[in-house]
Amino acid sequence: MTTMRFEMSCASAARMVMLAGALAIGEAACADVTVVLRGGETTVEAAAATAGARGLELRRIAGKVVTGGSSVNDASSSGDIIPRDIIPWDIIPWDIIPWDMVRAVNGDVVIGLDEPLVMGKDLWRARIRLERGDEAFAEPLITKHWSRLRLIDGPTAALAAEGLLRCAIARKDLVAAIDPWLVCLRLGSGGEPSRFAGLPPVLDDATGLLPALAPFVPAAARSDLADACEAVAAADTPKGIAAEVAARLARIMRATSARTADAGAAAGDPGREAAPAVRALGLLEGILAATDARARAKAIAEFERAFPDAPGYLATWKLAAAGAQAARMARLAPTDVRNRALELAALDLLAVPSSGFDTTGLVDAYALEEAATLLDEAGDTASSAQVKAILRDAIRGAVDGQQGASISAPNDQTIPSQGQDGSNAGRTTQ
Repeated sequence: MTTMRFEMSCASAARMVMLAGALAIGEAACADVTVVLRGGETTVEAAAATAGARGLELRRIAGKVVTGGSSVNDASSSGDIIPRDIIPWDIIPWDIIPWDMVRAVNGDVVIGLDEPLVMGKDLWRARIRLERGDEAFAEPLITKHWSRLRLIDGPTAALAAEGLLRCAIARKDLVAAIDPWLVCLRLGSGGEPSRFAGLPPVLDDATGLLPALAPFVPAAARSDLADACEAVAAADTPKGIAAEVAARLARIMRATSARTADAGAAAGDPGREAAPAVRALGLLEGILAATDARARAKAIAEFERAFPDAPGYLATWKLAAAGAQAARMARLAPTDVRNRALELAALDLLAVPSSGFDTTGLVDAYALEEAATLLDEAGDTASSAQVKAILRDAIRGAVDGQQGASISAPNDQTIPSQGQDGSNAGRTTQ
């Protein structure tokens, strides 16, 4: 599966800046601009510089390609040529240094430096604070520059987007996380590396999805999240991966709230060539839209073929989608078998917390909430009360910022063991 995220540590990022800013020094060449970098790295020299939106753009000096200083194995003294597979000089005449790495620019006057240098200082301070776990201090430093960075590409925008995303996740604000996450997804799909390689990743490297933001959440949070996703989908012009992912997330959230026969109508399988995030959500929509048990089994099998080694969060979403489809179909069942169908659908949903895959607590809470509702509709108020008691603990754990509550069934509770088709094969805990 295509890896969308290439990470660099702070030191490695500076090293790559030196490589990306390496100079071709000929006998008659001279440097007109000297860039002083942050972080104690040596300076970078260039023939010219431009204050661009993505970063400080340097025009290399024509001639022999060598590294720019002793901090990179003293290649300048030995005259070692940088491998062409590292820097394709023929097609990238300009090199970009992210603004947070630029301390000063000396030499020829570069127009428009004042504001970017101020922004770069803020972003540098924010990055250091994030690496120390101080999101509260970092967030305002990024927020005041977000409107000018969110629509552009490049390493400076990548730092701001992931930094703001980390701040939102740290304070458990999923609505605030949506916009910077989708910018990270857009940049990552274009090959932009992460600027936070020293921290645990917040995105799935393989898909670009945000495990903390599941399409299956408790009812109290669902509408606001769906609204935020739809707002991004409507505003994203031209329509790209961010708009499509946001639209699919919102459709799944709306479908889990609906009670009608067409609640699971999907936009269709995006196909094998689609981006991994789009493919995963499209296949989840296919499970939700299945019209009977056979169609659901087929949709689950397709999901498992596409993601044979799915990480825990995707496995959780698959179980939740199967349970949501069973709930929708149970409510459409004939009257004489409806109660039994509702009970079986509740068991399918209880497979989510019993799997132990959910690390957020939100998907478990969604499944428990829906299972309790189904049991109430079936007239099994005693079992519903048991599930609601577990639900209270699950929601408390998620809201308090703890990892999802460890959920186990009451001693007499029947818990399904899920088969390949997503259906339950009931077993009773003792």
